[in-house]
Amino acid sequence: MKRIVFILTVCLMTAVNVHAQLQDGHYYRISLGNKSMFVENGSNLTGSSVLLWSETDVAAQQWKAEKKDEGIFMLSNVYSGYYLSANNGTVTVRPQASARRYGLIQLQAVSGQADTYQLVCNGQKLTVASQETGAKVTAADNPSANADWQLVDVTDNVLTGYCEQVRDNIMNGFIKKYYKRAGTGYVLGNGGWWGDAEMFETILDAFETTGDKIYQTYFQQLYTNFLRRNGTDWSGNEYNDDITWMVLACIRAYKFFGTNDYLSKAKNNFDKMYARALQKYGTLIWKQSQDNKLATNSCINCPAVVAACYLGEMTGDKTYYDKALSLYAAQRKLLFEPSTGKVNDSGEWSEAGVGKVNNSWASTYNQGTMLGAALMLYEYTKENSYKQDAERIHNWTYKNLCNSSHLLNACQTIAGDLCGFKGIYMRYCRRYAQELGHEDALQWMEFNAWHAYQNRNAEGVIWSAWLTKTADDLKRTEGTETKTCEPFSASTAVSVAFNAHVNRLFNKPAFEPISVKFFDDIRGLQLQSDAAEGTVTTASIANAHLGFRSVDFGSDKATAIGLRVKATSSRSRIVVYVDSIAESQLIARSELLEREWADIALDLSQELTGKHTIFLAFEGTGVQIASFRFASETNGIEASEVGTRDEQSSAVYDLQGRRVNATSNKGLYIRNGKKYLIK
Repeated sequence: MKRIVFILTVCLMTAVNVHAQLQDGHYYRISLGNKSMFVENGSNLTGSSVLLWSETDVAAQQWKAEKKDEGIFMLSNVYSGYYLSANNGTVTVRPQASARRYGLIQLQAVSGQADTYQLVCNGQKLTVASQETGAKVTAADNPSANADWQLVDVTDNVLTGYCEQVRDNIMNGFIKKYYKRAGTGYVLGNGGWWGDAEMFETILDAFETTGDKIYQTYFQQLYTNFLRRNGTDWSGNEYNDDITWMVLACIRAYKFFGTNDYLSKAKNNFDKMYARALQKYGTLIWKQSQDNKLATNSCINCPAVVAACYLGEMTGDKTYYDKALSLYAAQRKLLFEPSTGKVNDSGEWSEAGVGKVNNSWASTYNQGTMLGAALMLYEYTKENSYKQDAERIHNWTYKNLCNSSHLLNACQTIAGDLCGFKGIYMRYCRRYAQELGHEDALQWMEFNAWHAYQNRNAEGVIWSAWLTKTADDLKRTEGTETKTCEPFSASTAVSVAFNAHVNRLFNKPAFEPISVKFFDDIRGLQLQSDAAEGTVTTASIANAHLGFRSVDFGSDKATAIGLRVKATSSRSRIVVYVDSIAESQLIARSELLEREWADIALDLSQELTGKHTIFLAFEGTGVQIASFRFASETNGIEASEVGTRDEQSSAVYDLQGRRVNATSNKGLYIRNGKKYLIK
């Protein structure tokens, strides 16, 4: 609940100014009409100007009060932490040491105007020349107008850092603005072919990090409209990268949702594209009409490697991995700098098979897709060269495509192809962080997402040029042109928001309960809230699973796993794998599950120590799970049933005193999936 700060005014026929009683440690919005003070472009740098801007309810427009003396305060910006300061008429934000001289503020009540004050800073009053958006806040001895500010306490609603609410606010602004009903299905504005496909992938990113079924619905509606406009055979499009991007969207959707139509469209169109695009030296043609048939581009080669890996994973057809390996090798030879991690844009082969780079420009698009290609081939082969490539690709991107604050500053444009590039990198950066154990990469994405959020407009839209404030009319001057923010541009902030994976548990203690909401890999399931159980899985398809990376056992040997589970259909089981879903990695399988929530415990076929990825796979289509944890001799599982044991015969008896046939595992007794801790 926002509340207005009231102060006592003394009126004896004439107004008498008194100090406002701000509350130390509270957060405030400093407003003039429907606009408020905002640090220019949401900057996190000292010396940044302060502007009047349409209210967007972000940290860069909010200020924390710090009481220094009776009636004297300093106001620090919630986003940057720097202090509102005035010196010789100029108002900026400064670090604390400087602000002690230039940032002491007195509030003087304005008579006849409830809850309104003049801010006296360094002997001058803060003011603006007009109440237009973007007007600079200045300081003057006796301003004639626009110096009466309202302070609104926003303490109860302030967001001081990146969180799920910020993430969801970013998506909500995007969907409300651009997701519109069409004659068939829905559209996200006018993204064009590959722009549409990439926005669809962003919707899939949201599902992949939340498991929220709403994103399955969004995708299905967008896909339906795409087919209505473009048909089911995409070979009429001469751009092979366009086709590949939609293949990627479809094959990922098949993985998550199990809809066979997504798989068939992905497979059929990839096969046709690859057959026509393959050159004799192993790379692909970017478009069919190109004059030089030996020229190639990273923008087709790298996404095609990723698509082939997904197809290999989803179909079990090894020949797709063979294509991926061959194509990656040719791309690496011609357009990659393995010593640095830089991905060049385009090149060509001679008739003798000697390659040269034609365009050395590096983009977040190409860096991201080659990062994804390296990671997926490392996952498949476990060969260290792919891991090394991935490490260098990310490090090069971080060092060369960011500003001094480590904010991504590539593609600061809001229209055209380049406006959507950054969102692509974020997708594969998340994979890099999770697969290779680099949480700092997720924190870097959080930092970018939090900064982008500061620059949203009044509708909640954030353009791809997120180092600058998004205009309410969505127009931006770039060079000599005025451009309008495209939906594809606005999707990049959505991508970084969800791929930062704010609801993660990066390192998971094996012997403590792990909620399903902390999954890292998902197939054929959704998550929902259950009043009694918290977050649980819902309806599954055949071969559904959840994956949990970095489950940490330490040196304590796990010998059993406890799970909170339920079956919604008969003949349902849960199967546990370690590190990969393969028969050789199966470590536990339950009996048929009951149709009520229950705690079950399963012996492991091998003891686990160190860090592992754990997969919970589902046999049948009606398995639900809420949480799991492992047990060892020193870390037992809390039992749902407690039995007794005859000390002489070692026989085990249940709660009713009946003898049961039970298997023993370090003091944990199990019968028909039920567990007993022995008194």
